[in-house]
This record gives sequence, structure tokens and C-alpha cells, in this order.
Amino acid sequence: MYEKMVVGYDGSDGSKAALIQALNLAKKFGSQVTALWIRGKLPHYPETIDEVDEETAAADTFFDKLKDEVAAISKEHAICIELHSESGHQVKGIVDYAKKAKCDLIVLGYRGHSSIWGNLLGHTASRVSENAHCSVLIVRP
Repeated sequence: MYEKMVVGYDGSDGSKAALIQALNLAKKFGSQVTALWIRGKLPHYPETIDEVDEETAAADTFFDKLKDEVAAISKEHAICIELHSESGHQVKGIVDYAKKAKCDLIVLGYRGHSSIWGNLLGHTASRVSENAHCSVLIVRP
């Protein structure tokens, strides 16, 4: 049913729940799973070059942490998980990657936000589901 899945992964509890759910589906359907982290853009108006370097180093360190987490989850569940990173806006990045990679399912964690609609679904999840070319599964932790 699902051959290629992409999971929005940022190390949060919600994204971990989404990754675990994707792995359960992958075992059932023999699917390929990619965890995708969308790296935010660098400051638009940095005060110094050092500020850009510091942001880049912090993002690289965080991505290394995600690699370790995904590797541990992959080993625990005995399924290969590809981890990929893109830069830019979260919603656009997830939707574009899923289309480019020809994924047939996007799996996202549920998150609450301060607004009424955000509390019901989560801004990223709702916008991805509105704009995706394929099915979207939103997982509650």
C-alpha cells in the first residue's frame, strides 16, 4: 500500500511517535522510510559573520544528535531509516521533498500551539495536509 514514506523528524516527542508509527507501517507494507529534518534558514540580517558560523555549527551539532537518535531507533526496530536534511520553511520543505522523492505517505507528529486551530491540529501538520500531493498521517504521542 505504501512504498515510500517520509516522516517529519525534529527529535521532539511528537516526531518520535510519528517515526515509530511509520516503522510499524513499514514492517507491515515493506516500505522505505525517510526521516526528514527541515533546518531553519540562517539569520536574514546577521550582525557578524561569526553569527552565521555559530548558527551553522549549532545546526550541524543538532543534526548529528538526530543522526544518533535515528540510528538507535533504526537498530531497535531492525529497519533501515534514511535521514535527510533540507533547509527552508518546514511546510514547503516537507511537501516539496515528498513530491520530489515520490513518497506516497507523509507522517507527522501532532503538536499543540497557542491559537485555537493550532491546538486542534498543529500549524505544520495542518498546512502539510492541505498542500501535500499524497496522504498525510498525523500521529498523536
